[in-house]
Amino acid sequence: MIKRRQFMMASSMALTLPSAPRAAVSSASWSEAAPLPINTQELYPTVHKGRLYVAGGIARRLNAPYFTNRVFSFDPIDNQWRDEPDLPEDMHHAALVSTGKRLFLIGGFNGGYTHIWRMRANAYELIGEHWEPAVDLPSPQAEGVLGFNQGHVHIVTGQSPKGESNAKRDHHTEVASHWVWTPDSKNWESAAPIPLARNSATGGWVDNQLIVAGGRHAQGNYNATHIYDKREDRWREASPLPLPQAGTAGIAVDDGIIVFGGEIFVPTSAVYKEVWRYSLSLDKWTAYPDMITPRHGIGAGRFGNKVFVVGGATNPGGSGTTNMNEVLEI
Repeated sequence: MIKRRQFMMASSMALTLPSAPRAAVSSASWSEAAPLPINTQELYPTVHKGRLYVAGGIARRLNAPYFTNRVFSFDPIDNQWRDEPDLPEDMHHAALVSTGKRLFLIGGFNGGYTHIWRMRANAYELIGEHWEPAVDLPSPQAEGVLGFNQGHVHIVTGQSPKGESNAKRDHHTEVASHWVWTPDSKNWESAAPIPLARNSATGGWVDNQLIVAGGRHAQGNYNATHIYDKREDRWREASPLPLPQAGTAGIAVDDGIIVFGGEIFVPTSAVYKEVWRYSLSLDKWTAYPDMITPRHGIGAGRFGNKVFVVGGATNPGGSGTTNMNEVLEI
């Protein structure tokens, strides 16, 4: 049985969520697309060479959870998934990032029933039909925000081991770390740490600025938004999310990001249906149409004016894992 504070609450009933004022909703609309080949959650996908790639995760079959090394990619034009080369090991919360030409998987947990939460510093690159070792992170890190901008891979915040032990959930703690890597260089370099450490946040790059929103720590969710200016190597605080959402998915848009779904455990236990769009120029969040199916642990990828939101779970924590693929047309 997979256990952590969230997963132990997996069977809890969803209660009323904290309310937030709903601004004018856009004309965006939802539809459905081909489901993932397996039910899986805790996804950190990326768009690479015109396809949405999904790697690893916490999957479920016959009502039992398991960790997977399966990799799939989705063609939004043909509305079909295909198998890609398996990861070298079963992993969950492992994050994908594309440079446009190259695909990397970084960090996450190497799931096994004796080391469910063994966090990894490993990095891999998909080369041909195999995942080959790349340059490891300076220390294990997972549940952060990973992205690529103008030749550099950035990973910000998340969790890392707080001591020598690294096999259980309580062996880890939130970190403000911000690491930068130029593919083919031999080392990751440090950049300005984020002002508020959190895990399970989301974010995206707009020009030279990285927006990071939401997330959580042991005592509950955050609604904080912080923006990193790459030119100045400096963070600033921005308008907070209307709700304290964590376990979300996010994608960059022309003037900001869109944040989808998530979960909460304190002061109540539930999943979110809310979708919000942040504007950099206005420093303002606007409500978008609610998700068809509220869920957390989801991934998202954008192709033009369509955002595909895949996988996740319909209940807080470990139950309700799904293969859904729902599309927001913006």
